[in-house]
Order: sequence, then C-alpha cells, then structure tokens
Amino acid sequence: MLVFRKYCFLLMLFTACSPTARFNRDKASFEASPVIVTFKSVADMNDSYFVLREHNYFEFYRQLYDSIKNTQYPGKYVRNGDTLLLKFYDKKGAKLLGSKAFINNAGGEIIFFNKKPVKKADINL
Repeated sequence: MLVFRKYCFLLMLFTACSPTARFNRDKASFEASPVIVTFKSVADMNDSYFVLREHNYFEFYRQLYDSIKNTQYPGKYVRNGDTLLLKFYDKKGAKLLGSKAFINNAGGEIIFFNKKPVKKADINL
C-alpha cells in the first residue's frame, strides 16, 4: 500500500507540473477570449496558424489538409509596441518559433525570433 501511495504521489507531481496542467488552469479563459488576428502560412502538407486573442493569449497550431489540429502550442504574450514577448505553456513551441515576434502591420505579417543574439557562426553566407 505504501508503494502505491508513493507511486500516486509521484504521478500527481509530474502531471501537475506538465505543460498541459499549466494550460488547463487558463483553458476556460483562453477559449472565452475572442480572436484579434490570425496569421496563416501555407505549406504542401501542413498549414501553420498563429492566432492572437484578447487577454494576452495566443496559439500556434498546424493543420494537415485543413482538417483537425495536429499540433497546438498555446501561451501568453506581452505586447510592447509592435513586438510580442511570447511565453509558451509548452517549451516545444518556443523551440519552433522563438520567444519574440515582430508584427508588421503594413505588410500584414509576423516575424518570429529568439532573444539570444545571433553569432557570426550561426549565419551562413
């Protein structure tokens, strides 16, 4: 019985700290927030979407052939002028897009980048 309790405690600890558990706390507020703007990138297999919502929520997701979402990375943002500081619930989203975004309102586009400075070795000329 003691082993079972330890196992249950460890299971609850890991699931409580997971990205899904952190998002579930904000899920109702996220889903109730109206969409402000949606950016779309079309590819052969997966179309990518970045959606800004009210109350500083955002969502990055991909769809296969306009079907259901096959990857989803929600988060919160802080806006400073035309720059967004992104905080994903799941760190995989930051690895894909970066932690900052620049919105070009004139061109209707969004550009993603990381905080870290670009090293000369990172640039292929």
